[in-house]
Amino acid sequence: MPRPAKFPVALLANSAALVLAIDADTSGYPAGCNAHIFPDGAFRADDGRPASITGGEVRDWQMDEAIAADLIALFEASGKPVLYDYEHNSLYGDSRAAGWIDKLVYVPGRGVYAHVEWTPQAAEAIAKKVYRYSSPYFFFDPKTGAVKQLISTALTNNPALGDLGAVGLRRNPVSSTDKEAENMADEKQVAALTSERDGLKTEVAALTNERDGLKGQVAALTAERDAQKAKLDALEKEKAEAALASEKAKHAELLAAALKDGRLVPAQKPWAEKQTLAALTEYLEATSPLVGLKRQADGQGDGGHGLTEDQLAMCSTMGVTPDQFKAAQAQA
Repeated sequence: MPRPAKFPVALLANSAALVLAIDADTSGYPAGCNAHIFPDGAFRADDGRPASITGGEVRDWQMDEAIAADLIALFEASGKPVLYDYEHNSLYGDSRAAGWIDKLVYVPGRGVYAHVEWTPQAAEAIAKKVYRYSSPYFFFDPKTGAVKQLISTALTNNPALGDLGAVGLRRNPVSSTDKEAENMADEKQVAALTSERDGLKTEVAALTNERDGLKGQVAALTAERDAQKAKLDALEKEKAEAALASEKAKHAELLAAALKDGRLVPAQKPWAEKQTLAALTEYLEATSPLVGLKRQADGQGDGGHGLTEDQLAMCSTMGVTPDQFKAAQAQA
């Protein structure tokens, strides 16, 4: 597409292009920026724009904090960098990039700045002063002159607004003003972090005291538990000893009664002493007293059976009388 002989004042309705001088000195720029895109306040081009393209209705373009906030918000919402081309050729189909704007920053009283990632060719051209000016192309409000949207920016040698800042090859270092602002921000952040740290230290101290108090309570409860357990063990031991003594007394009483009534003979005593109370009781409940043994135990003689103690023990175990035992022996 052939280009017009002279760059037009306005390419689209409510749009404009300015030209800013390129300068390697960007020391006064905000941190991270290397190009000045718009001045702050009211501004116009050397050729009379915007009055010449609005019929005099708008005499100046406008930039302030609110306008810049909307401009930057629109730029960031797009999620895409803004093209830096050559001589606005992207408007005529040649979209070769000289660089890309990936950051916009507003500084009150100074305007809108940007960081540009230059292509190697553009960086060389700027360094060799092949290109000396920069021109933003933007939309503006036809009633107020407020800058609305940055469309693209170009390297050019056709100045229209030569008293703006510069375009540099590098991000400028942090200025003294920015350093002071950063230091103030750092001091506030340090103060906030210190306050948070002190609050956490107080909280930790309170939690430590609470922990120590709980440890004391646990120790007291543990001691009380151990004391109660010792008492319970003593009571259980005492109960067991009493039960054992009672069982021994009942065992001795039952043994003595069985020896007396003839359910046991003296020869069975050692055996009976080894039996548990339950086993001895079960045995004696199944054994009937022997009359002859009972008489002998009562001092009434041996009953005339003539049996030894072992034979009498056998009679008691078998549940037979001495006479029956003797009869069984006689038949054998």
